Amino acid sequence: MSFLLFIWSLGTAFAQGREVRGVITGSGEPLPGANVMIKGTTRGVLADENGSYRIVAEEGAVLVFSYIGYLTKEEPVGSRTEINAELESAQSSLEEIVVIGYGVARKRDLTGSTASLKAADIADRPNPNPLNTLQGKVSGVQVTNSGTPGATPDIRIRGTVSTGVTRPLYLIDGIFNDNMDYVNPNDIESIEVLKDASTLAIFGVRGANGVIAITTKKGKAGKTSVNFNTTYGFKQLGKRIEMVNAAQFKE
Repeated sequence: MSFLLFIWSLGTAFAQGREVRGVITGSGEPLPGANVMIKGTTRGVLADENGSYRIVAEEGAVLVFSYIGYLTKEEPVGSRTEINAELESAQSSLEEIVVIGYGVARKRDLTGSTASLKAADIADRPNPNPLNTLQGKVSGVQVTNSGTPGATPDIRIRGTVSTGVTRPLYLIDGIFNDNMDYVNPNDIESIEVLKDASTLAIFGVRGANGVIAITTKKGKAGKTSVNFNTTYGFKQLGKRIEMVNAAQFKE
């Protein structure tokens, strides 16, 4: 009797659902943390770092794939055990939300807390130090030059702070730095300035003075790009100081 009950339970479980697996991608790249839900239920899983997922679903179920910045996609399970989902980018969604630390927020709630400068804005003002480009371009950011040639300007975001250090945190391609003196202005793709607490949550006390995030240029597959930059200048003595000759010097 118990053996027959076990067979009946096994057959019922198989009839109720099977394991479905697959990979979730977007723009040809895996989407780690993508959400997979069974439509009409609260059952769901998250994709791993490779975009792979596993979920138990019934034959008549519909899987709903979603990810921040991408359009939601639905796929019926049917008799399939492997379902790969390619999500399309949602341009309108990318303009409406901003990823901040541990979550997201609507862009209208972050008005004035983030500012961005593109490569064209940086190239328009050829400064030896790219931080000088921020002067007059970003509200709430004070750029003070010491007057010493080549010296790093003093940057203050949102005025004076109380952590004992006035300089902001520099995030260069995801790496924390105390300065960005070694960065070639011609290699910068964009500069983002994070100014408010909502955008600085993940950085903790290190982001108390604000964060300047630098993204450098990278090569693109299938496209050859050659950039050539040159500068020139000239010097001219406006008025020579009249000097004495040897006889006059002797007198």
